[in-house]
Amino acid sequence: MTQQQRQKMIAGIALVILGLALYYLEDLGHSLVFFLVGGGFLVVYFYRRDFGMLVPGCIILSLGLGGVGSSAFPDFTKGMALGLGFMAITVVALFYEKRLVWWPLIPGGVLFLLNLPRGRELVRKILDNWQLGLVVVGLIIFISAFVKPGSRPGDGPDD
Repeated sequence: MTQQQRQKMIAGIALVILGLALYYLEDLGHSLVFFLVGGGFLVVYFYRRDFGMLVPGCIILSLGLGGVGSSAFPDFTKGMALGLGFMAITVVALFYEKRLVWWPLIPGGVLFLLNLPRGRELVRKILDNWQLGLVVVGLIIFISAFVKPGSRPGDGPDD
């Protein structure tokens, strides 16, 4: 059995267990189930350094956090928690694997921003002034011209 087949098998089994747990344990506190299942994915990730386990681990844990957080803090929404879960993928990969995985910041930032108390208003202002986004992208590209290759995670020959 190849490594890829084993990873698919583990992911499939984990999703089957998650589905059955959510179906049968519906009345026993969703948050606990999400914490246990998400924690299981993260244990596999830290044990095997399998990035495919980090993504569902962070997202599922964030669903548990959303359930607990929204009942404890009225302004904290499940959407904010889900956004934090996506952003946690980047943070964990950066500190544990020393590589920058930027794509989770996009859905995470959007989810978090839209669920802030005045987030929709802020998004509307950003969309009304989208031209300033071109200025930001231009500045990032300009500054990147002065950064040495290999000095950032993801730019080295081993990545």
